[in-house]
Amino acid sequence: MLESGTLTLGINYWASQTAARMWRDWHPDEIERDLRLLAESGFTLLRVFPTWNDFQPLDVRQPAEGNAADPGSGTGEDLPGTSAVSAGVDEQMMDRFSAFCDLAEQYHLKLIVCILTGQMTGRLFIPRALERRNLYTDPVALKWEARYVEYFVRRMKHHPAISAWESGNETNYLGIAENSARVEAWLRYIHSTIRLADPERPVIGVNGLNISSEEAPWLSRLVAQFSDFVTVHPYIMWGKAGIEEFNGIRSLLFCPAQSSGLEQITGKPAFVEETGLWRPMTVSLEGVAKYLRGMLWNLWSANCRGMLWWCAFDQERFDSAPYDWSLPGLEHGLFSGTGDPRPGAEIILRFRHFLDRLNFSKLPEAKADALFLVSGREILHSSFILARQAGIVPRYQSTEEPLRDARIYFLPSLSGRILAASGNWKRLREKVRSGATLFLVWDEPELPGWQEVCGIDLVSRREGPAASPYGFGGFSLQLPHVRHTVFRAESARILGTDREGNPCFFRNSYGKGSVYTLTFPLERLCYDTAGLYDSDAWKLYAEAVPKEPLVSVFPPCITESEHFFNRDEAGVVLVNNSMKPFCGAIRRKDGWETVSWHTDAPEEVRLSGDHLSMNSNSGILLILKQKNSSAEQIQR
Repeated sequence: MLESGTLTLGINYWASQTAARMWRDWHPDEIERDLRLLAESGFTLLRVFPTWNDFQPLDVRQPAEGNAADPGSGTGEDLPGTSAVSAGVDEQMMDRFSAFCDLAEQYHLKLIVCILTGQMTGRLFIPRALERRNLYTDPVALKWEARYVEYFVRRMKHHPAISAWESGNETNYLGIAENSARVEAWLRYIHSTIRLADPERPVIGVNGLNISSEEAPWLSRLVAQFSDFVTVHPYIMWGKAGIEEFNGIRSLLFCPAQSSGLEQITGKPAFVEETGLWRPMTVSLEGVAKYLRGMLWNLWSANCRGMLWWCAFDQERFDSAPYDWSLPGLEHGLFSGTGDPRPGAEIILRFRHFLDRLNFSKLPEAKADALFLVSGREILHSSFILARQAGIVPRYQSTEEPLRDARIYFLPSLSGRILAASGNWKRLREKVRSGATLFLVWDEPELPGWQEVCGIDLVSRREGPAASPYGFGGFSLQLPHVRHTVFRAESARILGTDREGNPCFFRNSYGKGSVYTLTFPLERLCYDTAGLYDSDAWKLYAEAVPKEPLVSVFPPCITESEHFFNRDEAGVVLVNNSMKPFCGAIRRKDGWETVSWHTDAPEEVRLSGDHLSMNSNSGILLILKQKNSSAEQIQR
């Protein structure tokens, strides 16, 4: 599961009838019905949550005044005669979890087990004895955490249904970790405890895309250092990721950008472990289904390995915390609380059938065209959208990590000294002098010697509206810029100007290489303003990376990726990331022909000769082969 080139379809599971109370309010017949339904609906992987305070019900026995006692003393008082007393674990809960695993195995469902599930939907579920302690640093808390984790893993590690271990659900929300050193110490401690108890199964890292030290202390590269897999939990309804229509390109590329970017930055395999929405506040049931289809196509083509939806069942019927609190959304499920499937559930099953019918098991990863250096997740998301619209397959690294080799480098909306401080600016200049291409997007970076590299100089700068629109010889952009900066060309050639004729886009020769400089923060402006991904902004990227794709389609809301099985045969994935249907002609690269095409929705997608029709948020796989090729078709 979760192999490169595959897409595992999974879901986060709480029991339909009892939710977070499922272990103490135990109904195995109802749970079996749930698991049967999920297996029949195409899911193969569940993420499950043994609530910490149920499984390790530590309590404090208050000593008389003047007497000292370990706050964990008396732990076994309610658990007489069990072998789990020294770990503070309720043996009955472990028996229930073991029975749950048996049911999962019966229905061929694999499990990710979140051991320290102490946070769920904004509520803490931690043992009473640990409630006022720092769970990352307090020695008493750490003692009981390790005892619980070790006992749990040793007890359950032989069960074939368990696929991977995880410290818990979003364990970065168990309290406050003041700095990255405390995060590192806790991760080393808990993950090492898991590995000592079970050296065979992978350990999944704490979720999140935190690229630079400014987004610390749970820095992604730090989490990856102690983990076998890393994950993201992207929710489009929070922040500027969700300021446009739910079924548009900004939303549909959110999960693939975060997951693929995380894998490239950390070097560890990544997947979407949790994603969803508060449905009544966002989009209709039909809209969720369309979004799911488009997202799955984009995740598959971006080699994102897996998608686990949040969550299996709606939770609007419960009156216990946190479900009766004001913050949590309750209608997240692909099934109602009584098990009725939502339209999105059918999308999962159809996509599973689509993957199973293909005559190959792994889609080759698309070849990267350019390396993007980023320091924040929003700029990563924005640059990913623009790159894919331009036909560019991006790869990412942090601006703080040593520079990797590439032919083409992008510095999207670069600001501050971060690149110079890491030494990458010096390395980048050497790469360009040796023949690389650099695309620098200006957001007031502090780079020594930038005038020589870019072939331009700064004339003036003031706060206030900039002159817009910007013209680029064939198209223009209307951008809500709030900083007026004037540059002049020295050795660079001018490629674009603002309304007042001030140059804003340049190309300069630097050694054997080329440098493109855009003097306004394109990615940040597009991200902050709804509707700009519908403009021609992507054409600026295409200027630096001209490509002749195997299959050309316009408009740019239809993204194309190429996956070569060998030199003469490739799969081309097209995804309609628009809310509007597409109906028009496609053009294949000279010397290539389509030998077959495949989709999960043949009633919504059709290819006849050069004519393609695609409903909104749909996808198609074309298998292309070079004409007159003597090579035998690949044996997949």
